[in-house]
Amino acid sequence: MKIGGPRFFQRSVLVAVAGILVAVLTACTGKGGGYLPPNEPVGFTGQAPFGFTFSCEDKGGLNPPTGQLAIELDYSDRGTSALLSAPFTIHGIVDTIAEDDEWIESAICIGQNPPPGDNELIFLGRYRPTSSSKPGDLKNCPARQTSTSPLCRFEVIVRDNDENLKPSKGDFFSIKLSDATAVSSELDLATVFYARAGVLEGGNITVK
Repeated sequence: MKIGGPRFFQRSVLVAVAGILVAVLTACTGKGGGYLPPNEPVGFTGQAPFGFTFSCEDKGGLNPPTGQLAIELDYSDRGTSALLSAPFTIHGIVDTIAEDDEWIESAICIGQNPPPGDNELIFLGRYRPTSSSKPGDLKNCPARQTSTSPLCRFEVIVRDNDENLKPSKGDFFSIKLSDATAVSSELDLATVFYARAGVLEGGNITVK
């Protein structure tokens, strides 16, 4: 299931966004945590622990209440890489949308189309650096949002490969960090300055 948003950012309120709808479910949730191992051939020298929760809930019916999208993400890279030369941590949350366009949040959770794979989630949101270290292009991303400084954006892909609740090494996690701030259905690859992906060395991901 892929979650994104259209290009507008005025009169915003802190509510969940989903924007250009690609695929949704009436009740779609994902959660998990774990870590990616060091990957020396690619140049990642340390572990990358993470934790996330995702929900897109709508009760259905003839006149259902507005669906609500919720995202929380914590991610850190404890080593160095050719992409960023020092360890760092970030915290991710849902996007911000214009008050007049809150219907988009409901649309994403109505559930008219099946996801591309029932064990996979693809979602976008905003993030802020939470570590004192802000290496490389991460320094371009603000630690807090203001009316003139919107937060930078991320994309995460998670895949529940074993489809069980037990810790495993087979689930998949991918993250891209961008210095773009405009809400869009996809990250412009030209704005992505950090990307890391792989199967978990420890932990578990559950997608329903």
